[in-house]
Amino acid sequence: MSTKSETGVRDRVWDQLRTVALPDSRFHFDFAHMHPDFDGSGEAGQRLLREGLAAVPKLAFSVPDGALTNTREALLRAGTRVVISTYCMRRGFRLLDPARIAPSDFAFAATLDGLERFGQPVSVAEIANLGRMDLVVTGAAAVSPNGVRFGRSYQYFDIEWGVLAEIGVAGERTPVAVVVHDVQVAADKIAPMPHEAVPDFIATPARLIRVTDRPNRPGGVDWPGLDADEIELMPALVELQRARGLRA
Repeated sequence: MSTKSETGVRDRVWDQLRTVALPDSRFHFDFAHMHPDFDGSGEAGQRLLREGLAAVPKLAFSVPDGALTNTREALLRAGTRVVISTYCMRRGFRLLDPARIAPSDFAFAATLDGLERFGQPVSVAEIANLGRMDLVVTGAAAVSPNGVRFGRSYQYFDIEWGVLAEIGVAGERTPVAVVVHDVQVAADKIAPMPHEAVPDFIATPARLIRVTDRPNRPGGVDWPGLDADEIELMPALVELQRARGLRA
């Protein structure tokens, strides 16, 4: 839950975001329910891949944010397989494999609608068999210079990170990045919560911010922080609980 101060920062950022955001086909400009694409998102993604990484990723993880559509397309064109969570993790994960998609379809495949057509459903066990992630990328409603994301739905990434960490495909050495517009980078520094996976990079159309002195990331899912109803809505968590012997 956001604090009063975080809510004030978020609302201030959203006022600026409306000037650069692109409307979503489902949520229009409802930033309370989605992180929108924005003018310059392609440049931000290219900057991340060009300046933040030592090599082209072979395997990457992306949240389903519209702001990451161009980043996902760039990864596919680079030959990267991309695992993507479905909206609110309601239907688990999908895999986009560029070897199984025509290059002319990469742009559409990188969208949420395209994900439904070209993405292969993958279980948590199958993700574990793919190997370690070379990049994990997320969006944010707003982000502080020290890498703390805040606003609606930021907690889903922490759950997704927990799944990846718990099955051993992501950890302290995994490059993690947030892709946002420059107006979404707040001047305010906010202390991270213990369950947060703080990124290494914040990529914007104009710059790449390297996060220094970040805390260690969680090594798994914050199970005590989730209630039973939330878990039931996320098949990946149900699967992981069964694999861990936590349920029948």
